[in-house]
Amino acid sequence: MSQFLNSPSFVFAALFHLANGLALVSLLMRDQLHLRLVMAISLVLQGLYYFAIPGGPLFDPLFWKVFTSITNVAMIVLIFRDRFDVGVPNDLRALFSRIAVLSPGQFKRLVAPASRVNGPHKDLLVQGEMPSRMYYLIKGHAQVSKDGQRAKISPGAFLGEIAFLTQNPATASVSLDQDAECLSWTHGALSRIMGKEMPIEIAIRGLLNHDLARKVAESSLSGRPSKIGDNGVLQV
Repeated sequence: MSQFLNSPSFVFAALFHLANGLALVSLLMRDQLHLRLVMAISLVLQGLYYFAIPGGPLFDPLFWKVFTSITNVAMIVLIFRDRFDVGVPNDLRALFSRIAVLSPGQFKRLVAPASRVNGPHKDLLVQGEMPSRMYYLIKGHAQVSKDGQRAKISPGAFLGEIAFLTQNPATASVSLDQDAECLSWTHGALSRIMGKEMPIEIAIRGLLNHDLARKVAESSLSGRPSKIGDNGVLQV
């Protein structure tokens, strides 16, 4: 028995079954990073088996194990990048914290197609006209007017979200003050990224609907000076 356990055939059989057993275990894991890390160990052991097996190395299976390992490592790197907030601009971290359900990678893909608009900028949105863009106020202030009534908007508010959600004309006119800055998405670009990634669509629609509900419930434009605070809610 001891001779069998110490024989090369037993060692290689154990290596083969261990490697494939780890591959099977990895497929039972829900977390993509854990799955790929365990799979990486399995591929290394499989490569070692096909390299050192008596009569080897067996180059055909060894080639595919090496190629698969390289691909797996590349995906591990992408998953790490997706999970860490490296590359999220400091001035967008407030928005990132409001969409906490998105991973850093998903958030970066959300803002990638967006451009920046700097004030002063008149007629960012025009009441009664169909806008082609939605905005997020990063810094400075914006002025909103509706039916002769005016309000001041502070950073942290979305602009044109009603038009984007309903595909109807803008319900108010908006202009940017001096030194104000907005993040700007075209409706088409934002719709495409939301259509590609369901978590982004759920997060954006949830955030916009939540903000819209709060604005409707807690505030309305009045004839006296008004202000919309950092939470995007109009304060009268």
